[in-house]
Amino acid sequence: MPIASGSASPRPSLNSQRSQALILAGLVGFQALDSLTTHLGLAFEHVELNRFMAPIIATRGELVAYAVKGTALAVLLAILMLMHRRKPRVWQAYLVAGWLTAAAVVANVVQLLL
Repeated sequence: MPIASGSASPRPSLNSQRSQALILAGLVGFQALDSLTTHLGLAFEHVELNRFMAPIIATRGELVAYAVKGTALAVLLAILMLMHRRKPRVWQAYLVAGWLTAAAVVANVVQLLL
């Protein structure tokens, strides 16, 4: 007769729906915060820290840069939706992307405070 364990595993796997929802919410949320802190930084005449977006903002403007960023995020999310069942490790890449975006938000906030 098996005995049921009363405790759950300390770290849920990246394949659980809860973990996947948190990864998606974190990625999209930090992307939104990055856009907000970037907008505030540019309004206070700070330099854009993202080397990919800086030339776009300088030549085409802030709105075009946000359109590029939104399109890139939509493409990444579409790829995730297409691949997540066949290649579950793709969630690790999105987790890393979320953490990188969080680091960008921290860098923007530090720049705003200095």
